[in-house]
Amino acid sequence: MKIGKYFTTNNIIGGFFIAFLLSAFLYIEHFELLRGYSKLITNSIFGLIGFYLLLQARAPVWFFSGFFLSISWLWWLAVSFYYYKMEYLIPIVVVAIGVVYGLLFLGLRLLVKKIAKAIECKFYALFPSKTTPFLNIFALLAINQFEPFGFNWFKLQLVFVESLFDIHFWSFTLTLFTLALFILLRRYWILLLLLLAIDLKHPTVLNAKLLRDIDLVNTHISIKEKWKSENQALYTQMVLKRVDRAITHNKKLIIFPESLLPYFLNDNNRALQELLERSKKITIVTGALYNKAAGDYRNSAYIFRDGNYTIANKVVLVPFGEANPLPQWMGNIVNKIFFDGSIDYKGDKEFTTIKLLNKEFKIAICYEGTSAKTYQDNPKYLIVISNNGWFKPSIEPTEQKLLLKFFSKLHKTTIYHSVNGSPSYVVVPHPEDL
Repeated sequence: MKIGKYFTTNNIIGGFFIAFLLSAFLYIEHFELLRGYSKLITNSIFGLIGFYLLLQARAPVWFFSGFFLSISWLWWLAVSFYYYKMEYLIPIVVVAIGVVYGLLFLGLRLLVKKIAKAIECKFYALFPSKTTPFLNIFALLAINQFEPFGFNWFKLQLVFVESLFDIHFWSFTLTLFTLALFILLRRYWILLLLLLAIDLKHPTVLNAKLLRDIDLVNTHISIKEKWKSENQALYTQMVLKRVDRAITHNKKLIIFPESLLPYFLNDNNRALQELLERSKKITIVTGALYNKAAGDYRNSAYIFRDGNYTIANKVVLVPFGEANPLPQWMGNIVNKIFFDGSIDYKGDKEFTTIKLLNKEFKIAICYEGTSAKTYQDNPKYLIVISNNGWFKPSIEPTEQKLLLKFFSKLHKTTIYHSVNGSPSYVVVPHPEDL
């Protein structure tokens, strides 16, 4: 394999164009370029053309498609290094993301090529050009399921979240199969199969201010200021004042973002007593740290109600951000170099579900809201608290919202999302899905 043959203008442009088509939905949503059916139609057309071109593209184009596509979706991962005072790593991390996914695309495409040739040798009546588009479907489905260290934000099904097409796995597979069949037979009637994948039922995003009984708090606290010890009292008073205001407005439940109180709340008796006293008038959900034992630190949600409190610890931890997924000896080295030797958080084994306002709410903290593990039991109501300040400014909040709509649709879950660094909102499934 000659590397020079890969880096041609046609291959690079071809990969970039496919990545543009399959990323357009994300930026159309982020910049609010289109609305209503014009957005659904545009996203549908761009998605279909993008996958159509990719299914018949050569291996070098697959590499550049994966390279540009992953960067377009995930470049924001590097933004957090700014807050760790390692800005110099941002371009390196962005390129590394592109290379990893580019090689994944390339490796699967080369495997498809090898399998296609083997089929040709065994069944001489067939040719690689006939079987390759169908084999490429399996490559795309494998990429769609690829979750390094449990990270699932590069999910190709998201292309159709805001489109005319259903986002279930069977529908996504049917769409790819229809495109591959069209490539083989070149008969336009084949595209009628796409009608089977159409679904106009979409989850709705509601403004948090429209809620009557719930105060879904939105904050914009800088990461640089948040973790300064001298600001702890300031944020405590901010929370208490917001609770008092919610009480005067006759709210029954107030939900604050992740780790809004940037300290071990269970070790702060004064703050605990203030919140416990107010919880006799309103239920309070707030993010804070939990010191369970020496060296056992948790990222948690505290639920105050009727003068008592319950702790919901995070179950699904952010790889590298909260827990190092590498072997311990390697993880210790990484933590020492990049995170000043900080100790990883620990995760609980099970999620916490609590009854509030006569409803069963499951509690998820930030990353958990986009984890399939959270939705295994199809929760009807979910509270998600997030801190998006680590990735500001970027498209991360938009991609997070699309993922929440994806899971809301799949599992018919109503999601109450309280956020620091971007707007708070509620995701409601289509009325027919409730």
